[in-house]
Amino acid sequence: MARATNAGRVAVLLLAAAAAAAVSNLAASTSRKLAWVGNYPRAQQVEPETPAVAAATRPASAAPPAAPAPAAPSAGTVGVVDPELAQAFPPHPDKAAVEIAPADVERLYRKQMLFLDARRTSVYADGHIAGARNFPVWESDIDDRVKKLFEEGLDQRAPVVAYCSGGNCEDSHMLADKLYQVGFDNVLIYKDGFPDWQKRGLPVAKGANP
Repeated sequence: MARATNAGRVAVLLLAAAAAAAVSNLAASTSRKLAWVGNYPRAQQVEPETPAVAAATRPASAAPPAAPAPAAPSAGTVGVVDPELAQAFPPHPDKAAVEIAPADVERLYRKQMLFLDARRTSVYADGHIAGARNFPVWESDIDDRVKKLFEEGLDQRAPVVAYCSGGNCEDSHMLADKLYQVGFDNVLIYKDGFPDWQKRGLPVAKGANP
């Protein structure tokens, strides 16, 4: 009889504890409330990550690649002038040539304007601006070369860059005079010439005219 009484008391205490836990759970805030045993269809669903979280967990991207070196002029684009370039380097029919700064030379090269090397053929073959054509003013066939260039039908008002060995070298000016005589009125002189081009690490080629 005593055992039954003790068992009954234990059962009553357990029921009272369960009731108290239920009341406490109902009164708790949403974040602290315990889930009841049952079926939860969304239990395994994962909320999509927010942009801020995605950015924080995404690995850092690689550094952007370095700017490529300017491409050598190609036969299909030499002498083609866009309006911006035509405005920056207008023709000068009153004089044979105009000297320009190295930065302008590189800009014209990137736009694939015609470059002419006024140095001797042997010097040109040892190294020249990639894509430049050899017009050696001290060689006997220079007038024939200038005539053939004229007969190519190029736009004579388009910028043409002439250069030689820089410093006191006047070969590029002599070449400009010859081009001016056949109608080219926009010859631009790269005064610092090939040594400056090399120093700036810009594209260089070797060999005779193709």
